[in-house]
Amino acid sequence: MNVPDPGTGDAKAMRLGKGTDRTKLQAALEKCQSWLQAGGQLPDLSDPKKRDQWVEFAQCMREHGVDMPDPAPDGKLTIPTAGVDLGKAEKAREACKDKLPGVRQ
Repeated sequence: MNVPDPGTGDAKAMRLGKGTDRTKLQAALEKCQSWLQAGGQLPDLSDPKKRDQWVEFAQCMREHGVDMPDPAPDGKLTIPTAGVDLGKAEKAREACKDKLPGVRQ
């Protein structure tokens, strides 16, 4: 797949254009998974301690101007992307990263 490198201030985001073939995207993500942070996997939030850490992280992100919801009771994590100022999000993530010990930064 032709995926442009993120530029400065892109908060390490991957942007995909309209019409992206989701099947090809999934295949590419699986093939390149070892290159992604945390192997491209979302955290397992079934552990209450880990969930509490993510709640603190989400609260910190909100305090720094990023509208990030707490993890859902079932452990699902929603990371906002639409309308997010990526520069602000990167600064907030940097300020809040100590809330998630053990997570690759």
